[in-house]
Amino acid sequence: MSLTIEELDVANHPVQRGPAVPVRVWVRFQEQPVITDAFAIEWNDRAVHVEWSMSDGTKLDAWVWANAVRRI
Repeated sequence: MSLTIEELDVANHPVQRGPAVPVRVWVRFQEQPVITDAFAIEWNDRAVHVEWSMSDGTKLDAWVWANAVRRI
């Protein structure tokens, strides 16, 4: 489950992109909160776009609130 466009508010909080940063992040997966290792691929001062892989290799991504993310 990813944040909405309204929550991101990119008009007032521009998105920056940089090299992928390893992070540990709380995401909602099938309505369950899960902590997983991921990569931050873009961000603003409120939220982070993260990408992670499932055990079967499937790649997923989501925008989450910045305070749900920690660098590792």
